[in-house]
Amino acid sequence: MSSDRVPNGDTARMSKVHADAQQTLRTQQALAARTVAGHCLDEADRGTLLEMLGLVDDEGREDVTRALTLGLTGYLRAVANAVGEPAAGTSCEVSDTATAYIGLTVKGPRDLMLVWSERDGWAVLVETAPAESPIVVSRLGGDDPAPPPWVVSRFVSDTLAEVPSQPSPQAHHRQNRQQLADRLAAYAAPTELN
Repeated sequence: MSSDRVPNGDTARMSKVHADAQQTLRTQQALAARTVAGHCLDEADRGTLLEMLGLVDDEGREDVTRALTLGLTGYLRAVANAVGEPAAGTSCEVSDTATAYIGLTVKGPRDLMLVWSERDGWAVLVETAPAESPIVVSRLGGDDPAPPPWVVSRFVSDTLAEVPSQPSPQAHHRQNRQQLADRLAAYAAPTELN
């Protein structure tokens, strides 16, 4: 009878080999990203090619993440203001996916929240028990994952007035992060940019 267990000495060697292989892969991906980035026509071309190849340009990643965080924070404040909610009831995060949250203080039988992600855009959800997933009430359709705050405000008002029974399908936006950061930069507070 064969065993799937690896002897203890071999476990450490296998872990080291795996870690070395992962580091080699990251190094090769970084080199490939630099090569692709160096041969592109412009920033849009670079972003498109890197995304198509599943590569990340680490040199610009921190700057893009910071710019996207600042722009998203300002955009979220503007949306909260347009919806009539205090900025204190908001949060956002930029990691693998950029996301945002606004707690809606509307009086009603259920607690509602307005959530956003760079891939899915805006949606109104019903807050449930902590161990359960929220329920989608309505999604803001369209091609723009970050429409103007007044559009989001109208979406929330329409949702609260009509409470649709069938949410719109998820949009799954595919947008270059640098382009999204550039678009949202107009919302960043000037003092935050320095």
